[in-house]
Amino acid sequence: MQLESDYVQELTLQYDIKKLQQEVDVLELEPYFKELKETETDSWFAGPETWLIASVPLQPDSEVNNICEQLRELLGTNEIEVLTFTQEANTSVPVHSDKLPSDILNIGSTTKVKPIKCAVNIQLVSPTGPINFPTYGLITYKCALLNIMKEHSVPAFPTERKFVKFKILDISYKQALQNYRQYMADNE
Repeated sequence: MQLESDYVQELTLQYDIKKLQQEVDVLELEPYFKELKETETDSWFAGPETWLIASVPLQPDSEVNNICEQLRELLGTNEIEVLTFTQEANTSVPVHSDKLPSDILNIGSTTKVKPIKCAVNIQLVSPTGPINFPTYGLITYKCALLNIMKEHSVPAFPTERKFVKFKILDISYKQALQNYRQYMADNE
């Protein structure tokens, strides 16, 4: 039997949502994997205009850095990259996993993308649309650890979606979940 926690685990983090929103609102968004637009025209992921992204720099005393420090302690991760996403209202993202094929991992001669193992997403707007795991169903969350190695999609939703994604590069979802549960049990 599949459990929701096989896919998503809500996290208890301390952060100021307004400060987080302000930090990412100043960033210039671009289509996701715009580099693929030149070479792979049959993939939905080749620069979609409805799914925009920006890298979020880690700066001392920022809310993003505060969250990264909490994730290091709670999940036991040491490698985190941070992105922000915006998805237009009434648009969807097809079924996929975040396990990237080698052609994406080696885009161009100078760009190298490190594989992601799991992620923590923090929703920035309300109401929040669900994520769909075909082998489980729809799950709605605010701040959660996600098993993005499992196939998932993002169904169309009537309002714009905005979230910050903390890409975990060094530990799996299973290990991050185990570390989180242990930390919470030890600190009750």
